[in-house]
Amino acid sequence: METLTVKNNKMDYPTFKKIIILFFPTKSKILFLAAFCFGSIFLLKSLFMRDFSFCIIISAILLFAVIFNLAVSRALLKQLMKQQIERFNKDVIYFDLVFEEDELYSKVDSSTNKAPIKYKDLKKINETNDVVFFTSNAGFKIYFEKKNASNEDIERLHAFFDKQNIKWRKSIL
Repeated sequence: METLTVKNNKMDYPTFKKIIILFFPTKSKILFLAAFCFGSIFLLKSLFMRDFSFCIIISAILLFAVIFNLAVSRALLKQLMKQQIERFNKDVIYFDLVFEEDELYSKVDSSTNKAPIKYKDLKKINETNDVVFFTSNAGFKIYFEKKNASNEDIERLHAFFDKQNIKWRKSIL
């Protein structure tokens, strides 16, 4: 693959807010959804059966777990923003994501990331309506905004990663 650069990706609070769910593993997302559904079902069941003791306790515990997960995601988001401000002394960072023959790396304010990611070290790629989100085997996460890349570039990347046998999933978010 020839070198491809996706320029002017923005790293700020609204962008992080859009993709914060992608920072969590799939198991956590499924447990979050299951806890919300079961909590709601138990709450409705207790209201219709007028059995407030057992079902309300279970639904309160499950809904508390959901609220706790939402609080954790907000805390993670604030921590990411705090680290960004400490490192770069600004709220909004623009970076370029460079795809070369066998690795990808990011450039922030004309300084290149010293530790590029080899394509063989990528675990999965999630594509949402707004961003394409890369996760490495080591847990490193990087993304680029789809508005900064043409459809042809995204199709080229998709075909390239299919040849590399790296999962490229389209997310419903």
